[in-house]
Amino acid sequence: MFYLKETITNTIIIEKSEFIGIITPVQSTDEFPDILKDIKKKYPKATHYCTAYVIENTQGSNDDGEPSGTAGIPILEILNHYGLKNVYAVVVRYFGGIKLGAGGLIRAYAKATKEALNLATIEKKETTLNYEVSFSYDKIHTIDSIFQDHIIDKTFLTDVTYMLSFIGDTSLLDKNSYLFSKIKNHGPREILVPWHKINEID
Repeated sequence: MFYLKETITNTIIIEKSEFIGIITPVQSTDEFPDILKDIKKKYPKATHYCTAYVIENTQGSNDDGEPSGTAGIPILEILNHYGLKNVYAVVVRYFGGIKLGAGGLIRAYAKATKEALNLATIEKKETTLNYEVSFSYDKIHTIDSIFQDHIIDKTFLTDVTYMLSFIGDTSLLDKNSYLFSKIKNHGPREILVPWHKINEID
């Protein structure tokens, strides 16, 4: 699952119409009215405020006066194409005087959403496996060298205690378990990590 780190806004012009894509991370549909209210205040008297959202296992869209299926659904399809969750998208349109037709509208709303997302920071939810390990001071250099990419915390008391975090594969820990006097499994935890490959989607 992919998540938006922060709100992103981008504007494109198509046949003199201005399309402003605003995509916001959310946790609940209860947030939608306030977000839309703020957008309408910032972009007053627009012709349309078309929306789409994905919240965990629910989703929806609204054409806001555009011909049925030409605005909200194209926005939603882009959100789904990117695999995004917990996101609310609004595309504001200021009509420029040239009618685009159904096909043109579909392409315009999809493009406005996609180009905004191409500027966004996307994160992927990963499940980490966390371990607390203890060892003697003389092994610090060895442990640091082997587990440098997995150390998330260090404590220095009678023994040295590190917190190690792995995404999926713990074979490195298994292979070097002999180095530790104690290993305690702290179980899985979900984290968000940067995801750059999202920008490769066509």
